[in-house]
Amino acid sequence: MTGHNELPPTFNPDGTRRMNATQKELEDKNIPLHFRDYCAHILIKLNDCRVSTYYAPWQCMDEKHAYEQCQYDEYLIRKLKKTELDEATKLKKQGKTEVVEYDDKKLS
Repeated sequence: MTGHNELPPTFNPDGTRRMNATQKELEDKNIPLHFRDYCAHILIKLNDCRVSTYYAPWQCMDEKHAYEQCQYDEYLIRKLKKTELDEATKLKKQGKTEVVEYDDKKLS
């Protein structure tokens, strides 16, 4: 079982995002399109663990927790992005000349 702290980051040093799983890995492991996000590399490990333990519910808890934590972190990032876009739209409607656009570098 893999611990949550051993996972590679999905942020580059410059603040941009990167996928840790390749397209070929996702296709080979039959990951559906709607699960191919920045947490897909964790899902691959979770699914491998589930198959190797015959889907025993008490197994693979570290992998499951890591995947759920990654999904929650992604939710928080989307929520922050939405808040920033709403603020920018509100400023634009008020006629302010300075509009703050969303920047990925703020998230790192």
